[in-house]
Amino acid sequence: MSERYLLIKHSEGWNVDRCCHWMNNNNKSYDWFYPIHGGAFPEVRDYHGVIIFGGAPSANDDETHDWVLPELSFIEDCLKHDVGFFGICLGAQMLARVLGAKISKHPDGAHEIGQCIVEPTEAGRFFLPHPMTVMQWHREGFELPAQATNLARSDVFENQAFQLNERVFGVQFHPEVNPESLAIWQKRNQKKSPNEFTDEQRDAMMATAVQHDEIVSTWLNGFLNYWGKGSQNIYIESASTGND
Repeated sequence: MSERYLLIKHSEGWNVDRCCHWMNNNNKSYDWFYPIHGGAFPEVRDYHGVIIFGGAPSANDDETHDWVLPELSFIEDCLKHDVGFFGICLGAQMLARVLGAKISKHPDGAHEIGQCIVEPTEAGRFFLPHPMTVMQWHREGFELPAQATNLARSDVFENQAFQLNERVFGVQFHPEVNPESLAIWQKRNQKKSPNEFTDEQRDAMMATAVQHDEIVSTWLNGFLNYWGKGSQNIYIESASTGND
């Protein structure tokens, strides 16, 4: 296994996120793969770690998108060969599905879009010592896989992060989305769904992202150092400032 990473995204054009910054700032070698373009998934054993990001489709969309089942199989291979795995939003839902958990909409039709507070469970305090305001953009959630540990929750979706082992994690929220990438997301959303948010709502979303940028960046850098085994502990100094 090499020290190379694989980053899998379900859309192009926003590679300015925090995960990319971490890779570049730490001189990590990494490749990209976009399942929506078709083609065979790379060989998992060529990589030290894999990050699968979010996307508009559902983890249940295997009859709509022909890449969903191959992606699920790829995740199974990651687990089989003990390759580090970090799933974000759709990536976490795909991981949960591989582990036998159900992916579905909230029973009350609720969703989380914008900055929301996530807080640690008792078992998750090593992972997230304090509540954190972080980007969300999802209408489905995952049940907790039977063999996993719930690490974080919110008032709307009880399962916000889980751990299978020290190198396999999934998070429902979007710690990778910094103000740079949020601006791209907002521009795309405004074109696709111009009436979903007002200009004032978009401005408020961005202002909150800027306000919490340093805290979330510090947390994610600490987590990725732990996940990539650059350090042995997740330590989030700035999270002690709390969230208002």
